[in-house]
Amino acid sequence: MVDTGAPWCIFEPRLGKFIRECFDQVSEEVSLSTRLGSFRGELYRGPLFFEALEGEPLDIEATIFVSPSWPPGENFLGYQGLLQRIRFAVDPEVNLFYFGRI
Repeated sequence: MVDTGAPWCIFEPRLGKFIRECFDQVSEEVSLSTRLGSFRGELYRGPLFFEALEGEPLDIEATIFVSPSWPPGENFLGYQGLLQRIRFAVDPEVNLFYFGRI
């Protein structure tokens, strides 16, 4: 889900385990207040790859919030640390996400 109100990308715990092992930790414990409640976790930075149906794919570094208590199935692309670094648009009628470099 694209969430311009989310400060960071947030991925379910299954992906969080991979992120902890492969990405660089950039902060100790931080707190994140969401519509689902408050969560404690750490921030990591690493590459995300967006495959393109048309045009060029995008490989960009992102900041990701990882919390072991984050609910499964809840994944968000957040503004700070990712979306602010790219051009993007969402077409809700056909459920497509358009992206590119600034």
